[in-house]
Amino acid sequence: MNIRRPKKTVPMTDAVKKDIARIEHLWRDCRARFGKGGKFLFGKFSIADAMYAPVVSRFETYLVPVAEDTRAYMDTILALPAFQDWRRAGIAEPPEWDLPHYEEGHTVEISYR
Repeated sequence: MNIRRPKKTVPMTDAVKKDIARIEHLWRDCRARFGKGGKFLFGKFSIADAMYAPVVSRFETYLVPVAEDTRAYMDTILALPAFQDWRRAGIAEPPEWDLPHYEEGHTVEISYR
């Protein structure tokens, strides 16, 4: 998760699109089955929401097109005071903490050998 990365769409492979659809389905299912008591995946804020905050941030950063209900959930997470504090802290990190190989314009290849 790179809080300071400019918001910009990126090309998505079919595999990435499939993963996004799976996450949207998962969030939708959690909300439908367990989220009746609030705006979060299980109604009230839980560790599940905390764990998905970086995913919400990535969807936001890469301007991923999502369904209306997904957007509503993302907006809920992005509006949390704790997320806003996290965002401010990330923006305030010193430049020497940057990892150039993860910045815009650089390609990272990962090998699972």
